[in-house]
Amino acid sequence: MWNGKKKAAVYLRRSKGEGGTTKAQFERIKKMVRDLEKQGKIKKVDYSVVGKDINKEERFKASRDLIKKGDVFNDGEGASAFDSARDRPALTELLKRMRNGEYDVVLAETLDRYSRDPLDFGLVALDLWRRDGKIFYGLKDGRGYGTAEPFNEAIITTALMWGGESKKQEGTKATNALEAKIDRGFITSRMKAEFAGGGTKNAGLDYLRFGKIAQAYGENPEGRLLSPSKVGSEFGRDHTWASNTYEMFKQWNSVKISKDMNALDAWFNTVDAINAFIREQPAKYDKVSFKSEPVQNVLSNSNGFINYPAGFSPSEKYPVAKNQFIEFPYPLDYSFEELSMTKKPNETIQGWAVKRESITPQQKEKLLKYQTQFRGKGGKGKRLV
Repeated sequence: MWNGKKKAAVYLRRSKGEGGTTKAQFERIKKMVRDLEKQGKIKKVDYSVVGKDINKEERFKASRDLIKKGDVFNDGEGASAFDSARDRPALTELLKRMRNGEYDVVLAETLDRYSRDPLDFGLVALDLWRRDGKIFYGLKDGRGYGTAEPFNEAIITTALMWGGESKKQEGTKATNALEAKIDRGFITSRMKAEFAGGGTKNAGLDYLRFGKIAQAYGENPEGRLLSPSKVGSEFGRDHTWASNTYEMFKQWNSVKISKDMNALDAWFNTVDAINAFIREQPAKYDKVSFKSEPVQNVLSNSNGFINYPAGFSPSEKYPVAKNQFIEFPYPLDYSFEELSMTKKPNETIQGWAVKRESITPQQKEKLLKYQTQFRGKGGKGKRLV
């Protein structure tokens, strides 16, 4: 490993889409770090966190969070191992402090937490371990850059290169699968309708009735629903649900999807038709019908339209679709019998196709809130709907 008691920092990172949290990662390695303290290998570590809030209670603010005192540097869950190491604020701050002489060794759960691209990582840290004798150690790997052990650098670089290529292939397959789902009419998002038999408290909710009640209450001068608590209570929901649903319906009502129909009316028609289809199934109970293959196929094939009847532009996790405006087929233009018998309508139903058009960042910014996967008029960093 190394000789002598060294001043150590801890580095935490999880990739976007990777399971778990940096908080859980920290808890897993804390005992290993304390064991090194007891063995006299490292000086006592200050477990205060620099960088992103490990409890995710505060939004990251570089001017505040990177000047904190502490020996644990957290880049959070959105830092890809393939993004340049220079783009990770906590790692950049850690390297700066190492060059200022504050640390001799960095401890991470595994070496790929620093980067899965050793060539990129070398651009920002090679001088530290080759010239200055600093160490970047993987606790579970049992080796690190900068140790005196022969061949460690070659072994680590080779292992990371092969492992990185494998991860790239996995990532490509995953993103290709997301794009393929869009082409068959499905989008990974919370379903914006509760259908009969769905098992939720308001399964089969009468959305048309909600619309009529909300219209009866009216709206304030700012365009928001009046008395949302009263409207929500009619459906066993709170004021937030009532306000958000009213805003969503109002926006969909403003978008035409054909010469004679707006997105909201088309959405009402589709929800009513699917509920009727569920209740027409031979099963005795709606919850049994809901789980049947024909109903699940209809729901899956109508999923994109149910979530975004006015069309939408997806989030950044879609490599191609994020730069497009997507419009899903209107389910009632097709036979439910056909939709119930396939999981790939784009391959089996004549005329069924998702419409994709290129969109500029400026056009994306002008989209309605419910025409994007973000809360707000597009843009990075806003909470997903």
